[in-house]
Amino acid sequence: MSDAERIASFIALAEEEPSAARLLMSGASRQAAYFVQQAAEKATRAVLTAAGVPFGTSHILGQMAAALPPAHPMRMTINALDKYSSAATRYRYPSPAGRLANAPKSEEVASAIDEVAAFIAQVKDYFRTIALRPDR
Repeated sequence: MSDAERIASFIALAEEEPSAARLLMSGASRQAAYFVQQAAEKATRAVLTAAGVPFGTSHILGQMAAALPPAHPMRMTINALDKYSSAATRYRYPSPAGRLANAPKSEEVASAIDEVAAFIAQVKDYFRTIALRPDR
């Protein structure tokens, strides 16, 4: 698989996940928050791939942003999304003491969906400016 194919695949998956989050947000906001985080993560992985930055299995968006060169135009935007990183695990697993984190309010999830969807659009615009076409 070429980098261009991998980038296109990350973008395609990232674009699906806000829709999944919208479907889940009123009855399963924990799972919706997870899909929001995953959408941001996959769009970020597309950016990392295009920049030639290998990155492991961490879900922490701030670490991903820090792996980009300091002058990278998407670095600060990705870092600002780090607030969603904990949703990769926080709502999906009990704490070591067996407690569940309080589920996010659907209004919070809706706001996060909008922010991450705008980020995905920004990533696609970024790829157009560097002549990579993530569209299938």
